[in-house]
Amino acid sequence: MEDTLKDQIDALKNLLDSIDDDVAKSDEGTLAAGGRARKSLQELKRLAQVARLFCLERDHARKTAAKSK
Repeated sequence: MEDTLKDQIDALKNLLDSIDDDVAKSDEGTLAAGGRARKSLQELKRLAQVARLFCLERDHARKTAAKSK
């Protein structure tokens, strides 16, 4: 798992860039490419959720640390 939010966002960008070919083929009517695009989009959704939770937990930890000072 990535250590920073920037690393996680970079992973999301890379995945999004990687599905361009399948999206283009799907738009042209290739059914298998549509399936691959859907699978990649599901993974994109999962990674976005992981990044969101990472950010939430990090911010909560920072607030807790600031209160205890």
